[in-house]
Amino acid sequence: MRVVVFTAGSKAKNPGKRFRRCPNWKDVNRSCGLFEWVEEDDKLGDLLGGGCCNSSEMLIETLKLKNSKLHMKLEKERTSSRLTKKLLVMAWVMLFFVCMWCLLKCHYGKKFGV
Repeated sequence: MRVVVFTAGSKAKNPGKRFRRCPNWKDVNRSCGLFEWVEEDDKLGDLLGGGCCNSSEMLIETLKLKNSKLHMKLEKERTSSRLTKKLLVMAWVMLFFVCMWCLLKCHYGKKFGV
């Protein structure tokens, strides 16, 4: 099993931002091409080291972790979407009743002196 190199960015664009890459990154023929930014909450990724140089077990674990994160993100988006739809429907219903009230007040308000 290969060890993945953890490094902090030194460029002005990403100062101190952590990433991991294949230890063979300089040798194009041996490198697996792994390069990945490490998020602050990526504790499991720190422990695993991410699937590098065809380490299938590590690759599977990394993909499972990413899949789990994507499922959680999808569920949050679905919940947010449902809430947005409900609020939009409520706003349209309220707008309808306000318009009806204004029309009735304008039309019948003159007759009854209101």
